[in-house]
Amino acid sequence: MKKFGKFAALAMSGLLALAACGSDDGLEESEDGLTKLTVYHITTLDSTPLYLGVEEGFFEDEGLDVEVKIAESGSAIIPSVVNGESPIGYANVVSDLAAIDQGLDIKFVSNCCGVAGIDEESTSGVFVMPDSDIESPADLAGKTIAVNSTKNLGDVTIPVALENQGIDPSGIEYVPMNYADMSAALERGDVDAIWMVEPFQTIAEDNGYRRVMSNFAEAFPDSTLGYYITSGDFAEENPEVVAAFQRAMSRSNEFATENHDRLRELAVSEIGLTEEVAERVSFATFEPGLDTESIKLWGEAAVNEGVISEEPDYDSLVIEPTE
Repeated sequence: MKKFGKFAALAMSGLLALAACGSDDGLEESEDGLTKLTVYHITTLDSTPLYLGVEEGFFEDEGLDVEVKIAESGSAIIPSVVNGESPIGYANVVSDLAAIDQGLDIKFVSNCCGVAGIDEESTSGVFVMPDSDIESPADLAGKTIAVNSTKNLGDVTIPVALENQGIDPSGIEYVPMNYADMSAALERGDVDAIWMVEPFQTIAEDNGYRRVMSNFAEAFPDSTLGYYITSGDFAEENPEVVAAFQRAMSRSNEFATENHDRLRELAVSEIGLTEEVAERVSFATFEPGLDTESIKLWGEAAVNEGVISEEPDYDSLVIEPTE
């Protein structure tokens, strides 16, 4: 088995203790008069524009003193947002929609990260051993694929990507496991294929595994898949803070798009990648604003794949940015 190194240890450690109950939206001020704002993210490359915005002073320019805290998963961040521990946090759109379907009161605030076009660099792929008899996406039918969790991004995008190519995905079995455990499972033959996101996909390529599909791009090219969210209560009580975060995050995403060299530095200092891996990883797209159309696109797929029971009232879920 190949070793994943420092990143795996960071990504798999539990770093979030959820508040037991209740909501406390009282915001403190820093010594220099800025509004203190905790923002939860996960240990992923998609957090680098947020760190970059803090470094560049974009949030400070909007009167915010942002502290980035790390959680083990987006699904852990959602309850921390709802109960007020973290006024704003990141989660992928499928997790967001599943939480809303279960009755949690969360609102979409800002884009985090997205999917490039099919012909551009991909941040996600399905990999097999180099000598596997799986030669193309069609050969995945009836196989076992490791995903980090079920009813989420992996087992939503993989079947959609296959269906887009006219391939029936119904016989695939999805096996949940940590990314750090997938290499060993693949090499032992416990699964036929593994789904990897960056930086794990770069490590998978280093291990000699063969890509058979780029499921994000082949399912939903040019879409947004990760968002910053807040609770309905916080949005209602602190509209000016939410608007300030939106403006600063848009600047951060625009700056990040033009400064991947800075993101690679942060991938080392904040995410824990080695410089060698950080130099070769692919980044997501980082668009300013709030992409509401992608929420609808993923919502339809989430219904079709049985993740949510029905599509929500999208207009009630978004906080449109203001200039």
